[in-house]
Amino acid sequence: MAEAAIWKVTGRSGEHNGVNHVEYELLHSAQKRVSLAKTNVSSIEKDGVKIEPDDQETLWFSEANATKKYKFNVVTLAGTTYEAELNWTQPNPPKPEPTEWDTLIAEKITLAKGLGIMGVWNPKEGYKLTKEYGRIAEIDKRLWELVK
Repeated sequence: MAEAAIWKVTGRSGEHNGVNHVEYELLHSAQKRVSLAKTNVSSIEKDGVKIEPDDQETLWFSEANATKKYKFNVVTLAGTTYEAELNWTQPNPPKPEPTEWDTLIAEKITLAKGLGIMGVWNPKEGYKLTKEYGRIAEIDKRLWELVK
């Protein structure tokens, strides 16, 4: 049967391969650190995926990990199994790629403002004959296809 353990942030962090990592220590029920070094553990799993133990006694958790609860299982060489959850909130989540819809809308707004037909109404003379106005019509057709 697995023993419950907790992750405690140590207050240390550092960059590795261009990504910041936050250090956590695993504490068992008596609030003593469980070394995660390969000299003490036979296996570490994060959400069922094996992590190769190394010489570190602590876990360096990448800030690139998505926001969620991660379940860890740690088995020591002595045969003790620890279970711990790490409730992680990503500090700088990546911005999602703009959708085609968003890209087309932004382009249409830029073109319309440039022609003076959006915002303050001050249309350029002959704007309906410009390639920009033609592009707005193309964008409108594509937006309609996306709506359907």
